[in-house]
Amino acid sequence: MSRVLLVDDDAGALAIRKLVFESNGHQVVAADNAGFARERFHAEPPESVILDLRLPDLEDGLALIREFRALSSQVKIVVVSGWCADLDGRAEGALVDLILSKPVRSEVLLGAIRV
Repeated sequence: MSRVLLVDDDAGALAIRKLVFESNGHQVVAADNAGFARERFHAEPPESVILDLRLPDLEDGLALIREFRALSSQVKIVVVSGWCADLDGRAEGALVDLILSKPVRSEVLLGAIRV
């Protein structure tokens, strides 16, 4: 399967998503903040990133989108947010592959990273 970087400051959501992806054969790294997400992206570039937009600040998520896309045009970036409108009219919206509104079903997340 694929390498997935999960980024969310909600520990419960992060743990559940990690379990779901791992139980479906993916290699998963979970990051609960922007700094650790950057570190892990550089150490083991993922094929897909599932990213909460507010970490807890909107600027953290937007910065990660810009950085990850600049580092790789191939990485699939999926934003999962309760505030999808935060991307309206922003350049970062065009840099992601998919935007999903919370709550999102596990099947939808798994389908979002299929290549």
